[in-house]
Amino acid sequence: MTKNAKKLLEFLRKYIEKNKISPNYEEMKEHMGLKSKSSIYQYLEYLEELGHIKKDKLKSRSIELNSVIPFYNEISAGKPIDVLNDQIEYIDVNNFIKSDKANCIACKVHGNSMESYGIFEDDIIIVERVTNYNSNDIHAVQIDDSEITLKKIKLIKDEVEIFGDHKNFSSVRYKKDRVKILGKMINLVRKY
Repeated sequence: MTKNAKKLLEFLRKYIEKNKISPNYEEMKEHMGLKSKSSIYQYLEYLEELGHIKKDKLKSRSIELNSVIPFYNEISAGKPIDVLNDQIEYIDVNNFIKSDKANCIACKVHGNSMESYGIFEDDIIIVERVTNYNSNDIHAVQIDDSEITLKKIKLIKDEVEIFGDHKNFSSVRYKKDRVKILGKMINLVRKY
């Protein structure tokens, strides 16, 4: 997806979420800093071809977003990795999740520390954003506001223990203030 198409899609997503209706072409043109609406028409056709939006050509403000969520290229199932520079795309999840899609992200798994839980390298996991935890769930956790990993967690006094497949990953403890629970895994997608 081109940089400008991604910028327009983000604008559409935020505008529709806030106003419950799509912006008009003039608003899109202004947001994109363009002089004419013709480029907006082209970007919208491109987004529709990619499956991110659908629109009724006969109605104004008829743009609807398809069920797509942010897709991060990588989540570590091993040593935590820095994700601040990851490119974000979008993935259609209509057939995979029933919960509120606005609270979900998708991540591609990198590493082998969750194999005993049936999560393998290159699987795509769907994570629902939550702030609380259940020790039976698998969570995406962020360490020191930058590194993210997929693990089971356990609270022990003022520490958080993260652990995965005991064969491939030794558990690690962090002070509570260093760990942020980003969400719990609610689904897994595997391509064969």
